[in-house]
Amino acid sequence: MEFILGCNYWASDAGTDMWKTFSIDAIKKDLSILAEYGIKHIRVFPNWRDFQPVMPMMGGGMSLYDYCMEGEKPKTNPYYLDDTMMDRFAQFLDICEEYNIKVIVGLITGWMSGRMFVPPALYQSNIINDPLAQYFQQLFVKGFVSRFKSSKGILAWDLGNECNCMSRTDRTGAVNWTSMIANAIRAEDNTRPIVSGMHSLEVERHKPWRIEDQAMFTDMLTTHPYPLWCEHTRIDKTLSLRTTMHATAQTKLYAEIGGKPCMAEEIGTMGPMFCSDENAASFFRINLFSLWANNSSGVMWWCANDQTMLKSFPYSENMVELELGMLYKDHTPKPVLLEMKKFSQFLDKKNFELPRAEVDAVCVLTDSQRQWGVAYMTYILLKKVGLNCSFAYADSDRRSKADYDDIPQSQLYIVPSVNGMTVMKKERYEELKRRVYDGADMYISMDNGCLAEFEEFTGVRVEDTYEYNEKNSITFENAQIEFERHRTFILKSVGAEIIAYDKDENLSITANRYGKGRVFLVNFPLEDNLIDKHNAFDTNVHLIYKKLFGEYIVKHPMTIHNENIAVTYHRTDSGVIAVLINHSDKLCNLEYTCNGKWEIKKVYYGSAEEIKPYDACIIELDETK
Repeated sequence: MEFILGCNYWASDAGTDMWKTFSIDAIKKDLSILAEYGIKHIRVFPNWRDFQPVMPMMGGGMSLYDYCMEGEKPKTNPYYLDDTMMDRFAQFLDICEEYNIKVIVGLITGWMSGRMFVPPALYQSNIINDPLAQYFQQLFVKGFVSRFKSSKGILAWDLGNECNCMSRTDRTGAVNWTSMIANAIRAEDNTRPIVSGMHSLEVERHKPWRIEDQAMFTDMLTTHPYPLWCEHTRIDKTLSLRTTMHATAQTKLYAEIGGKPCMAEEIGTMGPMFCSDENAASFFRINLFSLWANNSSGVMWWCANDQTMLKSFPYSENMVELELGMLYKDHTPKPVLLEMKKFSQFLDKKNFELPRAEVDAVCVLTDSQRQWGVAYMTYILLKKVGLNCSFAYADSDRRSKADYDDIPQSQLYIVPSVNGMTVMKKERYEELKRRVYDGADMYISMDNGCLAEFEEFTGVRVEDTYEYNEKNSITFENAQIEFERHRTFILKSVGAEIIAYDKDENLSITANRYGKGRVFLVNFPLEDNLIDKHNAFDTNVHLIYKKLFGEYIVKHPMTIHNENIAVTYHRTDSGVIAVLINHSDKLCNLEYTCNGKWEIKKVYYGSAEEIKPYDACIIELDETK
């Protein structure tokens, strides 16, 4: 599938009421401008309230007699779908085809912009668990998909807009609902991919809405990586390293834990109360290049139009929903739409294919830790030292072979901020230890975790422990690095090399030979420490990764001498393409060292001498003989 580039769409004149009012002129004006500025895909929402306005008819004693359509009209089809709305959607698809815009359809749009849009018959229902709600949702999907499956302009079916917001449920309920909707789609159309449409999914197996569960029933996962709404992302400025790496880190996490492609289906800065339009454009530009370079399936801005002139709920009540568009209310383009056009033109004109980014390490997430936060911080630390990781979950349900192929083979495993008394299943732990014994390296940082045969594996003995919220520090690579921990392990080397002590002379960083491999131990939760710390990446904490993983850094064709430039390497038949992205507000000279016999052969984008703020450079490297 092509890289999906576009935005989420509600008509400028009506927002969520667009199907009730339905102005062809307004829609054509919107789409003509969006197409002109490089929008190739839109995600649209057949408002459930309007398309299936089913209501109960009550008999004596308030007993249910039957169901009818809004206004006590009889149904005209077995799906309780409104014929007028369906015809309007058909007209809408014709307009999209006129402007060469492909459509992703968010089928169950019962939640949108801070309010519910459900049929009157379901006002008292749990939309996920209630059999009546499930019944009408299946009818909706069956009727809608069967009507429009022959439409050329539909790219994919989306389960619905953030349906995990519609009602509370447990994991069983979430899995059953997802399976039900996905199977209803496939029963009518098995030719198009099914997109999740969910956000805020979890890694751990006990959570209700899990990445792996969504991946089991859909063909593409989705993130909605807004800095304002996503956990751990709004601590720093919009254009900070933390915030500009958020969308890529989360999208990679979903894709690699789930084993399915993933796209940033909604992204945005939530309007001028959170940053300027110019900063929003810089934020979008860097995310376009970063997501594209890091294997995302696409990017879609929220949303097409500002909605300040609308007076219906939610716009009458929810001010944060009013100024999120790529177009101002007078239909002039915002800076973010200009960036969309530039990037769209770049994709159209580029004369190379970008293979998947190479990976240096696997970050293995474990139970009882703050998994998203720990994964996020690990990703940024690695990027600062020029490395790239993939993500795996130690207790994944995706195991299909005895050799645990859901944890990819790697020369370097990072097991960050280990916490809790279970951590992972013993058989998984033994498998990882075997890989180290056979020659891999493993990094472990300790929070409050318990690992079996710890002494044998790490070469250090736990002499004692105590629990106390402690602040401490180490001197490392001529820098003082401060840290916190709430459980202290008092350690003694029984064979491990001591790399650093803390200020209390307790072992802080060690390295141990285990078979043919090595185990690096950090005696504090380095990654978890950064989750809630403002401007955490302005410190020298990344020097620990730089020192311990130095040999992996120089394996690449080049070493970048600027910690604000993130790089991905993409191996081709003729060489290596490198995508370098400047995550700072400064014009950065491209200072680098070519390793071995590599040299820059061609520049595809930007300059090989300097990279503009929040911009990129794309080069091809060739190995001379």
